[in-house]
Amino acid sequence: MHSSSYRQEQLDGSNLQGEVTLSGTGAIEVFRAGHQAMSEINGLRGLVFRGVLLNYLIFFGAVLLLNGLFYYLLLNPFINWLFGGGDGFWAAAGAVLLWSIQLTVAAAFAVVALRFSVSLVSLWHQGLVKRIIQHFREIEERPFSLKEWWADMKYIFNEALRSCLFPVLLLFVGLIPVIGIMLVFVLESHLLGRESIIAYTDSLTDPDEALELRGKWRWLPIRIGWLPTILAFIPFIGWLFLPLSLTYEVIGLAFLAEQSRNK
Repeated sequence: MHSSSYRQEQLDGSNLQGEVTLSGTGAIEVFRAGHQAMSEINGLRGLVFRGVLLNYLIFFGAVLLLNGLFYYLLLNPFINWLFGGGDGFWAAAGAVLLWSIQLTVAAAFAVVALRFSVSLVSLWHQGLVKRIIQHFREIEERPFSLKEWWADMKYIFNEALRSCLFPVLLLFVGLIPVIGIMLVFVLESHLLGRESIIAYTDSLTDPDEALELRGKWRWLPIRIGWLPTILAFIPFIGWLFLPLSLTYEVIGLAFLAEQSRNK
């Protein structure tokens, strides 16, 4: 009896540690903290790269599916109907137009698929964050519930589908004269930086603390989100490094937050 009460006191004490403060924290500091976390916490590096691999699999799968459906069900039948098949000038012109449209749309599909894959692996990111929290303090694990897991998966999938609309909305924002590109950069920085904050606050056992931190960190997403946003603006090469940079920031923010809590 005494042992169980002492155990509970330890759990309560671990949850009542110092206040989390990340004033002045920026993207470079968070990125470095992510590298430090992987160096210090056993097994974290493998979990990180498995998560990044999962992100790539979802990304490339979504890109192939979207491009295949668009090409075979819409674009190719339309071009054949408009220009006809076979050889000749009009068939050659149709082929040029077909691939011009396909490559342009493929770039747009890549952005949408990237946003979808990043949102879909948020559950994996929460697992990484919990691993970091357990490195600093002992937390009470919730028993596994298939019903709760399925509810979380449905929520994350719906959020991932909704996030696919953001690139389309940002495209229209970018058409605003003079300030359009700057607005797109700020909004994209906020959205990408918000991924790291949600991964941390959703992993906390105290909902009041999570709500308080989100209010306190209202400007933090922009300060840490500008780095992955730059990668999002660089076609192909930047898109390949974006999932890795986001994962670094997820674990880096959690690492800094737990360091701050334990000071």
